[in-house]
This record gives sequence, structure tokens and C-alpha cells, in this order.
Amino acid sequence: MSRTAERLHIHVNTVSQRLDRIARLLGDDWQAPERALELQLALRLHRLSR
Repeated sequence: MSRTAERLHIHVNTVSQRLDRIARLLGDDWQAPERALELQLALRLHRLSR
């Protein structure tokens, strides 16, 4: 998390808070391979539909 925070120029606690928020919005399984694929495809389709 510290490397991510450094690259984003934010505090480590902010990274943690954002990951918690993502889990609340998408469910705890959002990082599971099957679920991650679904989310990636949904985001790509959303971008294409713009």
C-alpha cells in the first residue's frame, strides 16, 4: 500500500479508506478473479458506450 500511496501522491490511510469504500460498493469479492474480470469488462463496455 505504501508504494501505491507514493505513486498516487496520497497518504497510506487514504489508500486504505478508498479500498474499504470500493469493497462496500462492489462487495468483498471484488478482487476474486471471476469478479475482477466481470468488473473490468463492465468498465470497458461503459467506456465504449460513451
